[in-house]
Amino acid sequence: MSLEVLKDIEKAEARAENILAEAQRESREMVKAAEEASLAQSLSAAQEHRALAQRILEDAQATVRKRIDALNEADARSREQVCGQARKKLDAAAQRIFERIVSDGNR
Repeated sequence: MSLEVLKDIEKAEARAENILAEAQRESREMVKAAEEASLAQSLSAAQEHRALAQRILEDAQATVRKRIDALNEADARSREQVCGQARKKLDAAAQRIFERIVSDGNR
């Protein structure tokens, strides 16, 4: 009978070792799956952040382009105004230069 009990104990120990080994294998698989899921989430979040940063950058560039265009238009209007004022005085300046040349020519 004691031999039979020892064999039962050995069988129980073998089953326990098998259960333990299976539990360890399953826990490794769960950890691996969790790590893979975490990595996938991290990559997805990084891609989303890059896309958001790109959109923010593009919006900022569009705003700056609009501001530059507005400043260029204002500068062009200002230059045209200055040129227009100079054109109005051109005939009088040419007349004065001509008169000086003519009056200094007699010396």
